Amino acid sequence: MVVRTGDDRGRAVLVVAYNSAGLFNPLLSIVGELKARGVRNVCFASTEDRRADVGALPGPGEVSFVSLGPARPQSSPHAWDDATYRALTTGDRVDSFARYVDLCTDYDYLQQLYRRCLDMIDEIGPALAVVDSLATYAMDAAQTRQVPFVVSISLPPSNFLQELLPPRYPTPFSGMPERMTPQQQATNARFRNRLVRALTRPERLRRNLAAVAARRAAGLHNPEMRPALYAETAAALMSYTVFGFEYPFPTAPATLRMLGPVVPRELPPADGDDELTRWLDDHPSVVYVGFGTIMRLSPGQVRAIVEVADRLGPEHAVLWKLPAGQQQFLPPAERLPGNLRVEAWLPSQLRVLAHPHVRAFFNHGAANAVHEGVHFATPQLVMPFWLDCPDGAARAVDSGVALAVEHTDALDVEDIVAKLTRLLREDSFRERAELWSRRMRRAGGVVAAADLVLRHRDEAPARRPAGVAVG
Repeated sequence: MVVRTGDDRGRAVLVVAYNSAGLFNPLLSIVGELKARGVRNVCFASTEDRRADVGALPGPGEVSFVSLGPARPQSSPHAWDDATYRALTTGDRVDSFARYVDLCTDYDYLQQLYRRCLDMIDEIGPALAVVDSLATYAMDAAQTRQVPFVVSISLPPSNFLQELLPPRYPTPFSGMPERMTPQQQATNARFRNRLVRALTRPERLRRNLAAVAARRAAGLHNPEMRPALYAETAAALMSYTVFGFEYPFPTAPATLRMLGPVVPRELPPADGDDELTRWLDDHPSVVYVGFGTIMRLSPGQVRAIVEVADRLGPEHAVLWKLPAGQQQFLPPAERLPGNLRVEAWLPSQLRVLAHPHVRAFFNHGAANAVHEGVHFATPQLVMPFWLDCPDGAARAVDSGVALAVEHTDALDVEDIVAKLTRLLREDSFRERAELWSRRMRRAGGVVAAADLVLRHRDEAPARRPAGVAVG
């Protein structure tokens, strides 16, 4: 049961997000800001594994967790076996993307989530819904119940608004730069055409057309699940970058709000005596290595990064967030370089990036990682992984805050060391990072996002939960 109190009755905000960190974390930061302001009657819906994250938010406000049930294994990369992981994350980029869509698109499950969201709306009576850009089921439910909704876009907004892009715009997932040579333009067009052909192969087309017919028969407003049609009816679209860093396009809808990274105003406090902070304090030049929650390094890649750390010492220290399951590939502790510190888990990546001694960030190119690095004016070395990561790498390099290296089975240690050395020694990367940090912060970040949510909540007609008497 959702608790409603005081003047917030009829002004509930329903937030819906997949459990994936890239989609979930920006909305968690925004809800955290609302809770810190004392906002009541906020309901956060996600899969059961995210209950503790929502419950741990500090502040005087009131946030209730609403469960979407257990996480679906196919949608959780942590549950994939090694063969599935490699099929979806390596090899030809178009083919692996199409396989990912096949695995993760379950129309029966989406219909189940849609019905769950209808029930939540009827129980809660929200004045506004805030949903991540992949939660089509939540947008469908909001449209069916005529609830205004705001879309959270954690990828580059061009990825969500593909139908609106000009023909010569870099095709999403291609990793193409904004300014392309004639040869790159041809490559860009071929990538787009190959992507369309892959997604419209007969077996995929038959399945999708059957789903569209079923959705149309059910009376859904957007049976084809076209992002552009969701965007048309959304009260607002929130993006966590700014144009200039994201490649601009003149067809962007007027409702698109470029807010910059939604980093919490107050970073999480240090745990206990915070020995990690003291370690950072003791090392004046640190490279932070973090490849997100999905990427799995091979034994050879782990050995290569150990060699990179060794080559950077003793002048530079390396802090590496490496999941426990991959630490088996490390050499024995006595053979690790003295300048390398490996952690399976960090209480807060943001606190690490905020430390003044962290002078470079080696990451996988995902939007949240790239934008958080920019927020803290940290030069970056990007090794693009999958899906939108090549696009994140292209934008970071074009902005002058980053260099890029290839993500291959046999990492090029010489190239990685050379580019990290440039990032650490050449002032231009820090200067560009500081420039873009100022621009991102001026966009308003988490404060502007919370303001936008509350404004649309307050402008929407008050609603009552089903069965709750007025007065």
